[in-house]
Formats: sequence, structure tokens, C-alpha cells
Amino acid sequence: MTAMLAWELSVRGRRCALVDADFVGGCLDVLLGMENEPGLRFSQVDAPLGHLDGAALNHELIAWEGVRVLPYDPWNAKQPEWWEVQAALRALAQVNDVVLVDAGQGGLIETVTDLREGLHIVATELSVLGLARTKAHRARLVSWECSTPHIVGIEPRGAPRGRGTVTIAEAQDYLTTSLFGPIKPSVGLCGDVLEGLGIRSIAKGSRKTIAMLADLVDTTLSGSEKDTSVSG
Repeated sequence: MTAMLAWELSVRGRRCALVDADFVGGCLDVLLGMENEPGLRFSQVDAPLGHLDGAALNHELIAWEGVRVLPYDPWNAKQPEWWEVQAALRALAQVNDVVLVDAGQGGLIETVTDLREGLHIVATELSVLGLARTKAHRARLVSWECSTPHIVGIEPRGAPRGRGTVTIAEAQDYLTTSLFGPIKPSVGLCGDVLEGLGIRSIAKGSRKTIAMLADLVDTTLSGSEKDTSVSG
């Protein structure tokens, strides 16, 4: 979802950087089919004083659909320190309109100031378990003094027809807030990713929601003189 949002914003003329801060799953370059492309990975980011040059860092990253990508490569390195992540985000914010961050389960948000202060978009699976996890995560964001998150409903992949899926209306009632979506599973997109082809287009079942999220980011950027970090 974060990668598709970055693509949509790039098409709209925004300079975007996409950062893989999911230090449990990671491998965003593999998901995008770019694992063999030259470019800097987190294992090669060195910020001993907590500072990086934005233009130099941006130039060294993988280029994907007009977006600069900083992936995490868990097989080559230990998890980056929080100050290395913050240094990378601040450097990229110097030379891009928006920095989009895949924050995984969100644990890193507590320690990285720039993530706490950014715009938060939470993807929630439209199931009872997914909504319970989202409610707990939203409570953590509140305890970390983050902004109120925008929530996107994702229909479960592989659910039997008519079973196990919660509607957007039911999710809104449970979470007592409005939701974007739903984003629908795409067999074609799943197959492309599994075959190493990456995201070749924004899936039909995602286009409307991704466009609405891009509108949200555009509105946020238009209302601020500073660059915006988006945590997904």
C-alpha cells in the first residue's frame, strides 16, 4: 500500500522517497522486484554522528517508478539504530517533497521523533482480529503523542466468500472513526510479487483508495511549508 501511494504521488509530480523501516519483515526491494538493482541498502547507511547529506543519500538509492527507495536487507545486517533511521529520514526530507515510511508493526515509532510527528496511515485487515490489533496500535500511538491516524481497511486475502470479513461500516462502528477503503486483494498483483516482477501497476481494487490517500497527503503538504513524513 505504501509503495503504491508513493507511485501515485510521483505521478502527480511529487518528489518521493520510500523507506523500508519494517525491521521484522523488510525486503521492500524484493517485493518491488528490484533486489538485483544497484543502490544503497540500510546495511550500508552509516551515520555515526546522526547526520547524513540528503542529496548524496538520495542519489545513491534505488530508483523505482520515479521514487527513490531505501530498503532493509535483514540478511546483511543487524537492525539499524534509531538515530541512523532518524538521520536517513531527515536527510531524505531535505530533498524530497514527502518521505513515505513502511513502519511495519510500528514499534520504531516510539523512538524516532520524526515518525511520531508525521502523518500516520494505518492499514487494518477487515477481520475481528485485524480490528482488535488496530485498536491496540491506535492506543499506542496516542500514548506516544502521535497525531490521530488515518485508517485504511484491507479485505483479508483468501477468506471464504461471505465469511470472516468485516464491512467498512462495521469497522467504523467498532473503531468509532471513518475508514478509507476497502482495498481488495489482487490475484494478479500477488502473482507478480511472488514471481519477482514487483508492482507493475496500481491494482484495480486499490486505485480509488490510493487516490484518496494521495489526496490526503497532497492536502497535508499544501497546508504546511515543511516537508511531511508519512508513516504507513
